[in-house]
Amino acid sequence: MWVTVAIIVVLVCLICGLSKRPRVLPPGPTSYPFIGNVGLFKPSEAPKAHRKLRKIYGDIYSLMIFYKPIIVVHGYHHIRELLAKHGDVFSERPKILPTVAIAKGKGLLWSSGPLWKEQRTFALTTMRKFGFGKRCLESQIMEEVDCLMDELEKYGQEAFDIQSILNTSVSNVICSLLFGKRFHYKDAQFTKLIRLLNEIVSTANASSIEFIFPWLRHLQLSDFRTRMEKTNEVTSFINEMIEDHRNNFDENNINDYIDAFLLEQKQRDNEINTFSDEQLVVSVRDFFGAGTETTSTTLRWALLYLIHYPQWQKILQKDIDDVIGQGQPKMEHRDKLPRVEAFILEIQRVADIVPMNLPHASGEDFVYEGHLFPKGVLVFCILDSVMSDPEAFPEPTKFKPERFLDDNGNCQGEQKNKLIPFSIGRRVCLGESLAKMELFLFFTRFLQKFEIKPEDPECLPSYTEGILGITYSPKPFKLRLLKR
Repeated sequence: MWVTVAIIVVLVCLICGLSKRPRVLPPGPTSYPFIGNVGLFKPSEAPKAHRKLRKIYGDIYSLMIFYKPIIVVHGYHHIRELLAKHGDVFSERPKILPTVAIAKGKGLLWSSGPLWKEQRTFALTTMRKFGFGKRCLESQIMEEVDCLMDELEKYGQEAFDIQSILNTSVSNVICSLLFGKRFHYKDAQFTKLIRLLNEIVSTANASSIEFIFPWLRHLQLSDFRTRMEKTNEVTSFINEMIEDHRNNFDENNINDYIDAFLLEQKQRDNEINTFSDEQLVVSVRDFFGAGTETTSTTLRWALLYLIHYPQWQKILQKDIDDVIGQGQPKMEHRDKLPRVEAFILEIQRVADIVPMNLPHASGEDFVYEGHLFPKGVLVFCILDSVMSDPEAFPEPTKFKPERFLDDNGNCQGEQKNKLIPFSIGRRVCLGESLAKMELFLFFTRFLQKFEIKPEDPECLPSYTEGILGITYSPKPFKLRLLKR
């Protein structure tokens, strides 16, 4: 009996000791035995909770989730210092749910080390060959934009939820680069995949306990199994596309990312390298997901704000009419439409679609401003703290696109440089250049073609509350698109 009591006492002491915040870590709220800071806030309220914690503990603090420490970093200066100037230390991903159970250390979003470096370099080089960041991609994007406009005209004055068709259209741009083809808006399999992708992104949350502790998925404490089933459906679709490419592969006719990867595989056949079949599947899934969700979500926020700020809609439409008329928008028009660009930038700021950023991990013990970042510690660099910083963006709760315009009406200046919706440093979003092109071309064409109106002028959909998953998206809403 005494032995049993002694074992229990030792275990309790051990658990209490592990869940106690080590003194070397940055300060933070009181860590309780066993649970640490679990239950301090709801995952769905993470951005608001971190704003409050920042006021109490400063720009850098730590939380204990059971026995695992998490370091939270706020402010443009600190985020830039860690992710850009010390990117060699903070370019790793922590061993959490997406890394371990979903990506299994592969792909582009959740991989680390030499594999990530080699694959990111290959992905950037390959996508640039297919037009990433180049004007030659404009015509391809505009073909998709105009297909979307034709579909939207069919709704007439009917109110509808644009999410599904917009997601499909935006996804078709990245699909043409990945698969060498686009999909019809009424393709049942593809529209289902887009819906599944949206459900995966909107229900997962980077602040959930399950996200931080991959082994909890085995306890079935949440809807992890459902999300994995949906993820597996997306993966099966990608596998089918890859198999089709294998069966029709011609090394003298490389049309898309999968072809380029298969060619690299063939050329490195006898080498030990990172170009595995699994790496191809996860990389394509990463591109497919990220290339669909973030841009379409930003565009939905933009349409929602146009409903709430009709005066801006009129201003922007007049600018577009004066510069382009009903001609095709091109990236060369962006500098001539500074208020359009300023509006898009302000949407990216207030929508704040990745408020928590994807988590990083330190590759080694690192001391910054007197705080120890132990090797492997999970680090959240909060982008919300930049978007809502009153020093960078005075009156941050107000929607003011003019904040990005200088005295001469040009869209430039220090505020624009401090806006980092795509993060910063070595892990900056791989598709940033593509997303910027899509946002400008899609958004400008919307304003050219339509008056964006609410379903009910007396009851506008909320633009101050959204749904927080991996991204922060608007609540479902309907609009009317009246042809100009």
